[in-house]
Amino acid sequence: MTTDVMNTSTFSENISVDNEKDETIDNLIEEQKQEVESEKYQFDVIVIGSGPGGYTSAIRCAQYGKSVAIIERDLIGGHAVNWGCIPLNSMMTSARLIRSIHESTRYGINITSHRIDFSHITRHRDEAVKKIRSQIKFFLNKYHIQVYIGTASIIDKNHIIIKPIQKYTYANVYDTDGRSPYESDDSSIPIRTEIEITGQHIIVASGVEYELPKFVEINDKRTVDPTQLLWHRNIPESLIIIGGGVLGCELASLYGHLNSNIILIEKNSRLLKFMDEQVSIAVETRLKEIGVEIILNANIEQVSNGKVIVQLRPTNTNRTVSASYVVVCTGRKPTFNYENLEKLGIAIDYERSTIIINEQTCQTSIPTIYACGGIVSSCWSWVPCAIRQGHLAANAICKIESDINENNRKLYTANNPAIPFVINVIPAVASVGEIPKLTNDVLIYIFKFQSNRRAIIDNQTWGFIKMWTTCDEPKRFLAVQLVHEFAAEIIEYYSMIISLSK
Repeated sequence: MTTDVMNTSTFSENISVDNEKDETIDNLIEEQKQEVESEKYQFDVIVIGSGPGGYTSAIRCAQYGKSVAIIERDLIGGHAVNWGCIPLNSMMTSARLIRSIHESTRYGINITSHRIDFSHITRHRDEAVKKIRSQIKFFLNKYHIQVYIGTASIIDKNHIIIKPIQKYTYANVYDTDGRSPYESDDSSIPIRTEIEITGQHIIVASGVEYELPKFVEINDKRTVDPTQLLWHRNIPESLIIIGGGVLGCELASLYGHLNSNIILIEKNSRLLKFMDEQVSIAVETRLKEIGVEIILNANIEQVSNGKVIVQLRPTNTNRTVSASYVVVCTGRKPTFNYENLEKLGIAIDYERSTIIINEQTCQTSIPTIYACGGIVSSCWSWVPCAIRQGHLAANAICKIESDINENNRKLYTANNPAIPFVINVIPAVASVGEIPKLTNDVLIYIFKFQSNRRAIIDNQTWGFIKMWTTCDEPKRFLAVQLVHEFAAEIIEYYSMIISLSK
């Protein structure tokens, strides 16, 4: 009988070889996992900000086959959709109906009484915001755009670190039903740990935010920014608005029609100083008709607990006014730290507080980084300009050629003069083009709606159109500004005319 004796050294060698094979396989599997994990965070385009410029550029890049990630520190849609013009305009719809009720007797309809139900006004506002936000999310999902909810920091020309959100911008805001908009927004889940992502191109569309000036006390609960005012659950009995620019005039018109007692304070000699003087006077006239008190040439000395001390120029006398709330509409600031961007090599225009870009491509001084929206534009037409700039950035990244020639080259720039904008006061104000310096080569035409047949039929004769044209034939439209109930609709025609002018 023969007994086989196993060689222990050979057995050990076999085990060692098998272990080495297993380790090699494990290493390969781990490397493959890391490669897959790494690919998850690599994109053709990374967009910072999901506002009009951000989601427009992201969707357009995805439509042309690019892999896209979008980073948002708040709610999808950005400030304009969630906290700015969309909620304001939806509430302004109610204000216009109130105005129509007051004027209904002119049409043979006698409405003896009406009651303002502010809870229904705000519910309409909330529903409008949610529907528009849902539409944006639908298209982001349709084009497989990866959404990250967090705060973005640009490391270099291709890398971004996303950190978890410490605090939402308006964490103390609640809708009509007492719910936080963040809690009811279940489709945008914030990241929980810090991650790094890579992109061949980066588009900065982080937008702007309200800036409270130094004269406002930090813990003053009766001094608010426009968003905090819009999300207030009740109509303020009285209101002081600091700033007679676009937002200040819009809020004065809105809450004036909601029967608040309004005081509007402006440091300049007239409202809407950047607009034509006749337009400013028209807006001032209509605000006074609804009971708004306007204080011009006023410096703010102190704001505290609903009281404002103003110094009146040129008399240098002080006056104290008080109200339930003070809303500050004196300006906005970029959400990005410009000093950090400058360290990366991005050129900054500190005088205008904007990023310097190529007007045709929205490219910054770093070739792989683009910028659009409020962070680059000082024009008042923020949303239309942001959308246009988003298209330009996406076209440049995807190498889509626009139909540009020397005659219309300026119309394909980031600050297109043919992009109109509307100021949502009642009646509305609209503008398109750049008002030229008055020379012998410029003609001015003024058309009053009193002589327009349709305006007479509709009883909408209040207002005018002011036009600036060239003297040469055929005349070219340079700029148009108007005041009328249907200004938003009318201005589109003049925008088209200016676009087609050679």
